[in-house]
Amino acid sequence: MVNINFKEILEKVSFDFIPVIDTKTQEIYGYKIIKDFSNTGFKDSEDVYELASKNGLFEFFIFKLQEKSYKIAFEKNYNEKKLFYTLHVNYIDDPDFFFESVKNLISNFNIKLENLVFEIKGIEGWDSISDFLNYFDEDIPLIFKEDKHNPLNFNIIENLDPEFIEISSFDTLKKIKHNTNIKSKIIFKTSITEDLNNSNLFSKGIDFIYIHKKES
Repeated sequence: MVNINFKEILEKVSFDFIPVIDTKTQEIYGYKIIKDFSNTGFKDSEDVYELASKNGLFEFFIFKLQEKSYKIAFEKNYNEKKLFYTLHVNYIDDPDFFFESVKNLISNFNIKLENLVFEIKGIEGWDSISDFLNYFDEDIPLIFKEDKHNPLNFNIIENLDPEFIEISSFDTLKKIKHNTNIKSKIIFKTSITEDLNNSNLFSKGIDFIYIHKKES
């Protein structure tokens, strides 16, 4: 077992709240919550999660991360907007206890279920996804995200019909638009700030956009 001071990590971890802009109204639709472990001595957040699991603290650790982020959102009055949160579930051993704790946390910060948008990270395969979805209230929207390690699975998207899909390329956008079975709203992630025109993006079928240069 590796001796790591997780209390210190929780104190040092910070959160970026990146505005998610509605391309039609030009208004802030919500905030993408990005965890930043750079002050903790870890470059890769996955290393932190793995160590938490090895120390038997995974569920407690990710719960406390979520609690800290919601506390900040509440203090900044962001909880009236959509909060996009990546929930890591790689090493959860007791999902009943964990998700019941999450429900209590949501209630404590007076966050409407429909204002929470979860990206579930760390599960693979149809069976495991279905298992975890059973723990979510039907009012909580889900997001499926494209990244360089995990391309979108269109079969799963068609079957689960998530409210949002996050993409980072126009090639993916074309594939989605060619599939008439996919009705999800499109969020476009980019690190480019020049030549962005929200009305033009809206005409292309992009509903929301956020700008972030780090990998989330």
